[in-house]
Amino acid sequence: MTALNSGDTAWKAETLFAGPGDTLARLRAFDWASSPLGPVERWPAELRAAVRTVLPSRVPMLLWWGPQLTQIFNEAFTPLLGEKYPDAIGQPAAECWAEVWPEVGPLAEQVLRGDGATYSENLRLFMRRHGYLEETYWTFSYSPIHDERGEVAGVFVATTDMTPRVVGDRRLDTLRRLGSLSLAGPTTGGGAAAACTEAIRVLGDNRADLPLVAAYLWGEGDESDGLRLVASAGITEGGGLGGDGLRSVLRRVARGGAAEHVTDLANRLPGSAEVDEALVLPLRPGGQERPAGALLLGLSPYRELDGSYRGFAELVTDRVSTVLADAGVLASEGRRVAALAELDAAKTRFFQNVSHEFRTPLTLLLSPLRELLDEHAGVLPAAQRESMEAAYRAAQRLRRLVDTLLDVARAESAQLRPRPSPTDVAALTADCAAMFHSVAEEAGLELRVHVPATAGGLALLDQDMWARIVFNLLSNAVKFTPAGSVTLTLRVEGDRIVLSVADTGTGIAREQQERIFDRFHQVPEVRSRSREGSGIGLSLVADLVGALGGEVGVDSEPGRGSTFTVTVPLVPAHGPDGGDPSGRATVEDVAPGFVSESRQWEPAAGEDGAGSPARPDRTILLVEDNADMRRYLVRLLREQHWAVEVAADAETALARAETASPDLVLSDVMLPGDDGIALLKDIRSHPRLARVPVVLLTARAGPESAAEGLRHGADDYVVKPFEPGELVGRVRVHLELSAFREELLAAKESEADNLRTALDTRTVISQAIGLVMASRACPAEEAFRHLRELSQERNVKVRQVAQEIIDDFLDELASADLERRER
Repeated sequence: MTALNSGDTAWKAETLFAGPGDTLARLRAFDWASSPLGPVERWPAELRAAVRTVLPSRVPMLLWWGPQLTQIFNEAFTPLLGEKYPDAIGQPAAECWAEVWPEVGPLAEQVLRGDGATYSENLRLFMRRHGYLEETYWTFSYSPIHDERGEVAGVFVATTDMTPRVVGDRRLDTLRRLGSLSLAGPTTGGGAAAACTEAIRVLGDNRADLPLVAAYLWGEGDESDGLRLVASAGITEGGGLGGDGLRSVLRRVARGGAAEHVTDLANRLPGSAEVDEALVLPLRPGGQERPAGALLLGLSPYRELDGSYRGFAELVTDRVSTVLADAGVLASEGRRVAALAELDAAKTRFFQNVSHEFRTPLTLLLSPLRELLDEHAGVLPAAQRESMEAAYRAAQRLRRLVDTLLDVARAESAQLRPRPSPTDVAALTADCAAMFHSVAEEAGLELRVHVPATAGGLALLDQDMWARIVFNLLSNAVKFTPAGSVTLTLRVEGDRIVLSVADTGTGIAREQQERIFDRFHQVPEVRSRSREGSGIGLSLVADLVGALGGEVGVDSEPGRGSTFTVTVPLVPAHGPDGGDPSGRATVEDVAPGFVSESRQWEPAAGEDGAGSPARPDRTILLVEDNADMRRYLVRLLREQHWAVEVAADAETALARAETASPDLVLSDVMLPGDDGIALLKDIRSHPRLARVPVVLLTARAGPESAAEGLRHGADDYVVKPFEPGELVGRVRVHLELSAFREELLAAKESEADNLRTALDTRTVISQAIGLVMASRACPAEEAFRHLRELSQERNVKVRQVAQEIIDDFLDELASADLERRER
């Protein structure tokens, strides 16, 4: 080393280490003469210059000088030394950093040899600076300091303690992975135990912070089933709940106690290896008051249990609790999905079974009724023949509903498979449309059919499916078209058969068009010929078209009508297979159910006067949109000598009620347009109709439906099907109650009139007496005029009393005049 000039005495410890702070004070007080560097006055200029560079910096810096690498550092470096300070001042580097010198010593030697500077990033060093062997991370560089001869005389160390950042990032990554697991849900789908297994797998990857992890859950049921280990990481052998001491801690925490710090873990839990401390924290899924179990987190022996470490443990526990909560939700959702799937399968089986079961009694209904009508219609009385025909139409409609349910069940179970056969598509479509001509005429509609004879030619097609598609679309068009026309068109576009059914009806709102083919969906508040329907007609059309490999769509505008378009593949057939290409047998089998149902929507015109009794006891307003049901009820009511007014919708019914003043209203709840409840509200708010009794008819069973009707002011609620005698009896009771109520009200009104008459009479007498007494003070003509005004009162009794007083007054005037003459 180069010695100072003997005459240079300016550089002393007080001068070189001048400044505030404990570090500089200790550097000044240090006996440098006893160190390998010798007195400060003899230090070479290069060393002084390096010291003057290091000390003012706010970046942690360290200076090693000489063969023993005697160290000098600045104030910013002091906190990094921990308990090594202040002994580190003037101490050889190998002695100060003995525990890490095997890793950093070779780097320093490299610099001293002249091999250039070094750079290390996030180097892990186990350093003893706080009374224990600590896991630390450093980013630093070793740079050579040359003397005047160009030789390496020292090492300049610029360093940054990266421990907080590295440990924080590592813990954050663990929490992030747990959070991702919480959001995605456990992959095993096995409930709480599987969720814990997945969470422990993630935590087990961070052995630096969590060298041991174990999750304990209560068994199914209550706590008596015991706490059990469901997942662990870092336990090399044995395991379970450990000894009595640890077991009591786990159960205490898992029963709702606070987190506890456990020591001497190696003796308490077999297989815990070098882990001696742990935290036991309660697992509370969804923040529930009673924990689901406990989480044991082994603590690293190389990290102090400070606030940061404890906070990390709490966050880990919260994340695991969230995973458990998610697992519970997923398990519940899985059970719900399974239950729904089972319910759906049961529903499909029910539809299939009930459809098959209905066919036998339907056959026993349809066949005898048809035979009766064919063989004995001529001898049956008109009323009985009409009843038999209504029963036959109802049975046909029921059969169509059963067939529809069976098709729905097949569609639900993916068993709706077409059975194509050579088919004359044009002839089959035209025959289907022909079955609806009479229905359209009776409904006041024009049915236009545009089916070229060559459209589609001979194609492979399921005749039954195609017929049901056509009938459903035509039936739907007639139902929702109050006036105008329905147009059916069949054409071929390339390799596709295109069927369209257009109407001039009520139309469909745009927001409803996306759901029109959903099963059981019915467009609300749409004017139609009837409220009857199950909401599966158009959905079945979509299923049938899909089974044929085609598509169905709708173009509609409210108030202008709708156009339904069906497109299916055209598969040419080479020739008939011996069957009936026209499909007439299919049409005759399928059509009656659709046609008979459509005829139930005919208006209630011409039914008012037929069969009315000559001298009816009461007048009943009947509101029913089903024609057969309406005719049946009319006949039933008129047999009781009651006059019956009829209406098919609420608007017409209200108008009839205002003109006919019925004694009772008997209305179905399900009506086209406004329903029976709306009609009931209108009647109850009408000044003249408010007291008219209203009996509602409905096919909805259950106390909720009855409560709704009664809550809005209905007098009674009758559920279909009903016994005729019961309905007649209820109507009769409400008619009698209404008549009795009106008599009581009339009697009270008469009594009130008598009372008003008596009061008016008393007033007249008082006024007359006053006039008579005043007659002596006023001309007789004026008194007489006042009495004549009283005699013009509207009330008969008042006029009578006034006249009597007038007569008496005249007599008195005559007597007075006679007396004057005699005098």
